[in-house]
Amino acid sequence: MRENRMSETSYDVIVIGAGAGGVPAAIRAAQLGGRVAIIEREHLGGFCMNRGCIPFGQMMVASSILGKILLGKEMGLDFTDISTNYSALITRQNELISFMRQGVKGMLAKNGVTLIEGVGRIVGKGRVEVNGSIFPCENIILATGSEWVRPDFPGADLEEATNSDYLLSAEELPKRVLLFGESPWLVEIAQFLQRFGSHAILLTKDKSILSSESKTVSSRLRKVLKREGVVIKTEGEIVSGTKKKDGLHIELSSKDGREILVVDRIITIERRAFLKGLGLEKILPGDTGPYLSVNNKMETGVEGLYAIGDLTGPQLRHYSHLSSEQGIVAAENAMGRDVAINPRTVTRVLFTQPQIACVGLTPKEAKKAGYDVVVGSAPYSMNPFGMIISENEGIVELVAEKKYGELLGVHFFGESACEMVGQAILAIKMEMTLEELAKISFPHPTLSESLVEAARDALGEAIYLP
Repeated sequence: MRENRMSETSYDVIVIGAGAGGVPAAIRAAQLGGRVAIIEREHLGGFCMNRGCIPFGQMMVASSILGKILLGKEMGLDFTDISTNYSALITRQNELISFMRQGVKGMLAKNGVTLIEGVGRIVGKGRVEVNGSIFPCENIILATGSEWVRPDFPGADLEEATNSDYLLSAEELPKRVLLFGESPWLVEIAQFLQRFGSHAILLTKDKSILSSESKTVSSRLRKVLKREGVVIKTEGEIVSGTKKKDGLHIELSSKDGREILVVDRIITIERRAFLKGLGLEKILPGDTGPYLSVNNKMETGVEGLYAIGDLTGPQLRHYSHLSSEQGIVAAENAMGRDVAINPRTVTRVLFTQPQIACVGLTPKEAKKAGYDVVVGSAPYSMNPFGMIISENEGIVELVAEKKYGELLGVHFFGESACEMVGQAILAIKMEMTLEELAKISFPHPTLSESLVEAARDALGEAIYLP
């Protein structure tokens, strides 16, 4: 039996997991003068950089370029012999990720963070074990992310029933794909696959895609996807899956009834907090549940133990920018500051085309919370730049409290939505009212003018709407 060795170095902060939340947590703690170590069992950058946001973000950029070819033709640009080369896309993806990993390693070194390769495990209060050595510390920040949950429908154990990792190493794309689950990121994948020549079928248990978002957004997205050929089936379940010579025979039930589809692959991407082997039983009493409960300071309730990112909530909250923000908050608190995260400014984004970006409450959520709600909207089709780029489905929807004009939520659907939402985040963060937002002058012609017009619409003072 290997004897554990006590490290001679004691740390102010040890971060377990070098992903989207762990890296900024380690760097921020070091910036505040802490002696910091970060532990990573696999690749720097975590799920986001290696198997999530970055590779699929590149795919969605490629998808967007394909989508804009039709607009180019409207503008008199001639495109002939358009083809797609998936292997070239994967090669560029791997080069990009390799470059980013080296960048992360350099940033950690620049800030004096000690990188420890291996599996980190808590063995007591302020004690972390890695590769047989025990490292004492004042604070621990858990940032181990999430793991794929294999579904339990009959046939889920087939080799062809897989997760999104398959797409990141495949030499070519499957011709027929069934994407099953409630994850919003399935929508991105479905659009990409359809545009790259696959036939994509999207099956969800919910009554609609993106059921947790504003109906304005979800209904417009559904219209776009169906127009592009993506098949959408709601209120669905997979009854069985059988492998035959011509592919996977999938019996499913949905709002449309029972039917059998023949596909080449089933992709699911449901994920849950990665809690295995962390040694939480050493310091956290009882069952932790599906994820770790934390307050707005990222504290777990155990002194000196923080948790961030995918460990702290369901998949609908698995956003890398949220993990990063939580990591910085946890680090500052671990180093003696008193800061908290603002749940009202958590942004939900999808890099579909058109893009989706939402912050704050939907109209339904605001009403349920007891607010007297007013809603304003401004379609891109009435925006001069929106007309130039033929953004017929785009819209900005704004939710506010009626009496005082407090901004409660803003929802974007359209070109550059994921960039424009930053303006809404600032407005909510600075507690801007409808009246104040309506008086802002954005440059013309830009899509951002629609945010101001939506505020005017909520006040009953729209200028450029019929």
